[in-house]
Amino acid sequence: MNELRRAIVAIIDLASQMIDELDDETMIALSELLNAAAQRLEEENRITGGGSEVDRLTGGGGGNLTGGGGGGGNLTPAMPSSNVEGFAYDDKTGRLLVRFLGKHPIRNGPIYGYEGVPKNIFEIFRKGAIPAKTNGINKWGSWWQGKYPSIGAAMYHVIRGGAYPYQRLS
Repeated sequence: MNELRRAIVAIIDLASQMIDELDDETMIALSELLNAAAQRLEEENRITGGGSEVDRLTGGGGGNLTGGGGGGGNLTPAMPSSNVEGFAYDDKTGRLLVRFLGKHPIRNGPIYGYEGVPKNIFEIFRKGAIPAKTNGINKWGSWWQGKYPSIGAAMYHVIRGGAYPYQRLS
């Protein structure tokens, strides 16, 4: 299992170095493959009695996701987005905080905490490295199929699509 984990980490490192050179289909396929591998490792860990990977990453109790800055006050602003206002990531725990845009004209929308997000997946999200798959418009902006970078599409495909445990924090 440890060899498999090391191999996956090596693939992740290589992919993150080449992220700007990979086409959209390859990025999506790689994301899906990594998510499937992570789920398989989690399943194997449960079968062998190793406990939850999420518990291992978070110290076992789910923890307080609001940390540093009291509820997400120190979030990094997202690139221009019609969906995400900002985010914060702790690479030691794999915790990702995401503040979504609120009701117009108030920007401060809800904050969600996602557990066990690998650094490579966070980097794909942070860079908005998944192109938009739909067309749309809201009070915060517009998007179109193929728009790149798209932090909203990355959020949907690699964070929500990765089935990481999450909870609404505010």
